[in-house]
Amino acid sequence: MAKVLDDRKQINQHLSDIELKLKDLRIRYEQYFAGVEKRAPVREREALERVIRRLNQRRIMQTDLRYRFQNLSGSFYSYQNMWDRIQREMDEGRYHRHKTSSMDSSAPQQREIDRVYHDYQAICRECQRNVPPKEQLESFIEKQKESIRQKYGNVECNFRVVNDQGKPKITVNLKR
Repeated sequence: MAKVLDDRKQINQHLSDIELKLKDLRIRYEQYFAGVEKRAPVREREALERVIRRLNQRRIMQTDLRYRFQNLSGSFYSYQNMWDRIQREMDEGRYHRHKTSSMDSSAPQQREIDRVYHDYQAICRECQRNVPPKEQLESFIEKQKESIRQKYGNVECNFRVVNDQGKPKITVNLKR
């Protein structure tokens, strides 16, 4: 029984590491495609792919961990296809940075909400808590932004989700 618990903890730690590395890799690629970074993070991508392949060869008995791994590896391979497609477009001269139109003005805000909700889901699963509907979280963030605007004026704010003693908690950082 102790071996099963140790194995579960070890796999859970591997999955948490993969999740963090994938998030970091996603950010690094966004910076690369935006022109902030000069080179694509190829080494980091290959290292993460090796970790995923190695874990894929291992038999994961626990359904929840297997499901989490399948979601993470599926996300990684989807991102990988997208990164390859964008890189091809860049090489062919068809990729235009900062594609925004008046119709896409809410896209960055929606991406932030998606990111916060994804992080919130992960911490809820980690803490074994129920995940609220996305609309509820979105409403909460909008109320917080309005409260911040009234108190501090029109300042940028960044929302993060942290594990606060076994409970997911949303924190905000103001950019002045």
